[in-house]
Amino acid sequence: MFNLAPLYFPITANPAQTSEFLPSQALQPYIRCFWGSVTPRIPTEASVHVVDKASGYEPRMETIIPDTCMDIIWNLNESTGLTTTVFSGINDAPFEVPSDRGEGMISTFGIRFHFWAVHFFADDHLRDVLNAFVDVDQYFCTFKKELGFLLEQANSMNERIGAAEAYLFQRLERGGRTNDRMMNAIYTLIKQKGVVTAEHLETSSNLSRRQLERLFQEYIGVSPKKTADLVRFQNVWREMYQLPVQTKNMQDLIFTYGFSHQPHFINSFKKYAGRTPLEALVYAGR
Repeated sequence: MFNLAPLYFPITANPAQTSEFLPSQALQPYIRCFWGSVTPRIPTEASVHVVDKASGYEPRMETIIPDTCMDIIWNLNESTGLTTTVFSGINDAPFEVPSDRGEGMISTFGIRFHFWAVHFFADDHLRDVLNAFVDVDQYFCTFKKELGFLLEQANSMNERIGAAEAYLFQRLERGGRTNDRMMNAIYTLIKQKGVVTAEHLETSSNLSRRQLERLFQEYIGVSPKKTADLVRFQNVWREMYQLPVQTKNMQDLIFTYGFSHQPHFINSFKKYAGRTPLEALVYAGR
């Protein structure tokens, strides 16, 4: 498959605070990153995080923004030995989660897929993955059997990444289904940074609008228009985040990314970030 990753690198709401690990070069066309943490096998008394409701403790919250990716998230409760594994589909709205939940007790490992690549590994269609948070078996029926136990036995992030990569290569060798013309449309969408018309996608893929709608829903879980909007948002956010403070110019972004005026730009950004552009930069420490 043509590697789209060099053309598109989505980021989180606070990239400096994330623990991400790039996959091997052969998997980079498919996997955005691995992420997570490994806790001690037997937690000590000092390492177990206890929430005392009477103390008024409130966990810090972390904002999760749409990054166009989909994740397998594996959690091991070191104190009970119980594991949970979920598949998180593509999101089109921001939400918050506790950033320190179970600290010292929960070991987490995540596989973050590029949105165009999940169908190479999944067992079936992805029509229902928009904002989904479901058991991993619904889309990866062999995950627990072929990888879950190995993750539980691993004592380091490197060991878990190695086991995950071996599992993903095995899934690829089974020959997951794809559609070349749809992938041509995705290439156009990524190359144009989400600023693309329906007519342009039809021409680049030699597919009708109706065919594109059906294929995007089946292989990605969202429409071509929503995919383009999410890709545009991510490109805007990454450009905002990476530019030096003195060179940040909202008017340039408004023009480059096809917004009609500043309120249109701010409202569109806030829809996905949950904050205005300036508030998002402050949250990210920029």
